[in-house]
Amino acid sequence: MRLCFDATKFGYGLQESVQLAMDNKLTACEFSFDSFDIADEAARALSEDESVYLKTVDEFSRANDIEIACLRLKSVLQVSNPDSLRQFEAMIDKLSKVARALSCKRILFYLSAESNPDWLQQVETALNPLVASLREQGLTLVLSLSTPAQFLGKSLRTWRPIEPQEWRELIAGVPGLGLSFAVADCAWQGIDYLRVISGLAAAIEHVEAQDVYVNRQIISENGIFGPLWWSYKTVGKGQVDWAQFVEALKLYEYAGSLSIQFKDEFASESETGLWEAMESSIKLLTPLLKY
Repeated sequence: MRLCFDATKFGYGLQESVQLAMDNKLTACEFSFDSFDIADEAARALSEDESVYLKTVDEFSRANDIEIACLRLKSVLQVSNPDSLRQFEAMIDKLSKVARALSCKRILFYLSAESNPDWLQQVETALNPLVASLREQGLTLVLSLSTPAQFLGKSLRTWRPIEPQEWRELIAGVPGLGLSFAVADCAWQGIDYLRVISGLAAAIEHVEAQDVYVNRQIISENGIFGPLWWSYKTVGKGQVDWAQFVEALKLYEYAGSLSIQFKDEFASESETGLWEAMESSIKLLTPLLKY
């Protein structure tokens, strides 16, 4: 298991992110991309400058045994929206070329849960050919189970997370689809993150290390559809039992990356807070990963 981090919050480029991983004795990093426009077929290809830069980063990361664990697409696929699906497919096509150039094996994405009763079937229809195509290229499409940025701070009255049974149906209906397991999101939804892993272990490609605090008083006074009652925290500053969780990952022989995230609004509002969150997360998790 590799200890990883999301380099995007630090505002560095790819090569600087690899260097940052080295400086902090981490063995992997992930990088995120906002939604971007693909004007035409030509825009899907890598330019000569892009190819040269990515080759340089790949050689640098390989030489220093730093894995680019995944590339994360931050936009959210709404499968019933033809424009959203078309843009998603174009962005994934572009990112697949970036990933191969970086020797990166995973592309993460977000999916919007819909009220349409046929939405899971629509997802299967849309993703099966895409997942199969990526697998032929040595890439895995991975669904992130964490809360997309556009829903952070919003009441459940306005959106809903994808449910565990829907996770199971998706990985059964789209062979080869991976999951990015989000322990904090399980915790705030009341899902037993230690128990649920057993049925998902074979599909888990990536694990997001983020803590969470649930304010039970707000729930008791307003219910789950009231004001926001949960918030992300730095690893070790919330309610996740990290010792038990990492032991569960070991039990199921998880061999991917455990990736430190920086969604704690207080930690990420300043550069000093980010560095402190990085340092404290590494300090807590490093001993736990040892066998």
